[in-house]
Amino acid sequence: MKNVLILATVAALALTACSGPKTFDAKGTMTIGPKGVTQYAPGGGECKGTSGYDDISAGAQVVVTADGKTVGVGELGEGKYKDGWCEFPFTVSGIKEGNEFYGVEVSHRGKIEYTSDDLKSGVKLSLGS
Repeated sequence: MKNVLILATVAALALTACSGPKTFDAKGTMTIGPKGVTQYAPGGGECKGTSGYDDISAGAQVVVTADGKTVGVGELGEGKYKDGWCEFPFTVSGIKEGNEFYGVEVSHRGKIEYTSDDLKSGVKLSLGS
């Protein structure tokens, strides 16, 4: 009986070790106001930043940090023109759980702090008016 208990304990520890830390995906959008948008298709379609927002376009880097260290890197998706604004989606995958706050920075625009719950449900960043 003692051997069975030891084997069960070892098996449980092995499963815990193999499962690794829990991770999540940080999701959100970066939106640029009408004065900084180049529209490529009337009535919708692709767009990107201009007039001081040139760094905000598909492929711009999105960095997630925790405790001053980079914990994930992603990029902006294709911008979609919407009511005069240009909206870029992003997802940064594989971020480890366990921190109280995570910073998100798009391009060089400064870091904004969020909880993991905020990032999981999707954050909305914006520039311009």
